[in-house]
Amino acid sequence: MAAQSIHAFSEKVALITDGASPIGRAVALQLALQGSYVIVAFAESGEQTANALNELKNLGTLANAVKADVSTFEGAKNLVAEVEKMFGRIDLLVNCLKSKVDSAFDETGEKIFDETVNTNLKAAFFITQEALRLMKSRPKPKIVNVVSALDTDETAHNVLFASTQKALIGLTESLAKSLPKNFRINAVA
Repeated sequence: MAAQSIHAFSEKVALITDGASPIGRAVALQLALQGSYVIVAFAESGEQTANALNELKNLGTLANAVKADVSTFEGAKNLVAEVEKMFGRIDLLVNCLKSKVDSAFDETGEKIFDETVNTNLKAAFFITQEALRLMKSRPKPKIVNVVSALDTDETAHNVLFASTQKALIGLTESLAKSLPKNFRINAVA
């Protein structure tokens, strides 16, 4: 069994797509504790954003928050451009943005459909696409797509949300096959 050094993430640039979610916040804090430079994306600025950023900075790491609507192509592009200005590289990308609207299959309209697909799949697709520019030159770049477990009753009965999670798994598998061998790509449920 291989042991991972506690310094594996030291001085690595990590981009987390949703610093407001419990998972995104936990990932950001853990990476900061391990010495990463952390950039978290937030859909809206506010007290929660300020608190999360202060928590990260209090750990002694370089941390930044970027306000971006990453469910759009322009938002994804702007987020990665901000990271490029700050650090010029990305070593780790964690796509953990989620939108789960409780809507019965036969009652789901186009607005809910678009919002769910844009937040859960489109954001990960275009952020990853943009981030690759800053990751390709890195020796061991990593991409982690956080998906929701599909075997729970709550997720299984939300057809649209479950579909986007399956699509995110498919995106992860395709990237793992198509990107250069120095990339490590995983989906975590």
